[in-house]
Amino acid sequence: MQHRTGCTATPAALLCLGLAACQTLPAPSTLPQSEQQALEQRGSDGSFKGAFDTAETFERFNDPRAVTYYERAAAVTPWTFHNTKAEEALGRIWTSGTLRHADSPHIDPAPVLRASWRRGERAYLAAANHGNPYAFHELATAYRQHGDAQQALRWDLRAMIYQRYPSRSSRLPDALAAQGDAVHPLVAHIQRRAARGDAEAQVDLGALLERGVGLPRDPAHALQLYQCAGEKGNVFGQYFAGLLLGRSAPGVEKDTEAAARWFARAEAQRFYMAAPSYWQKAVEPPFFLFSE
Repeated sequence: MQHRTGCTATPAALLCLGLAACQTLPAPSTLPQSEQQALEQRGSDGSFKGAFDTAETFERFNDPRAVTYYERAAAVTPWTFHNTKAEEALGRIWTSGTLRHADSPHIDPAPVLRASWRRGERAYLAAANHGNPYAFHELATAYRQHGDAQQALRWDLRAMIYQRYPSRSSRLPDALAAQGDAVHPLVAHIQRRAARGDAEAQVDLGALLERGVGLPRDPAHALQLYQCAGEKGNVFGQYFAGLLLGRSAPGVEKDTEAAARWFARAEAQRFYMAAPSYWQKAVEPPFFLFSE
């Protein structure tokens, strides 16, 4: 999913503003009223592209109407993976209370929004639970900034399973190393919640066991936990059960047919990475090229 385009001008920007890619944008007040009306009309045509391009253009002008059009883009039907781009954008905006270009010297620096962590959290969670992998990292970062180590760990673990290796910023697995004969307190908390039947904690514990982070590696037990959570409707339990069965691991035999059934259940919950075109690539062996 390529949606971080840097300096590439969007179609709406070219149509409504006649600006070349990477050209410095003027302050909001310089956008003529007639162009604003044309832009809003484009954003109300019922398409994802119309709403999203309009939102991006307003955001470049530090115009809070960007939020309205990102919300429209997120709600467009029929639903596709593109909707998660708008959900992620809303998470970014509400978490920071700023629009993307608010720090430009050519844009009015006055804040146009009041940050709302709860709104940002809801938007990021919607994106993550629909399979947007960027939202995994952004949630982990946001939770760490808010002092919620348990939730930050959850999303670090989910990013780790998706990517097959820990992110540098998460500092896994060293951050969860056993303390003497006792497991790390965060790991112990997950174990207690999982034992009580908490589906989210069962996915967390499964991730720890699948990769041997903070606990001895046990992919077979991880699969049981994923499946238990998946049977309760947890989309990550369903998706991770599919990944583990599709990739195989010590103690887990590769079973593509069983994996496909779990992926189908996750896809039914709009988890777009569980679609065949995505999961069939995700279960392929990783290949590493080393230059001489």
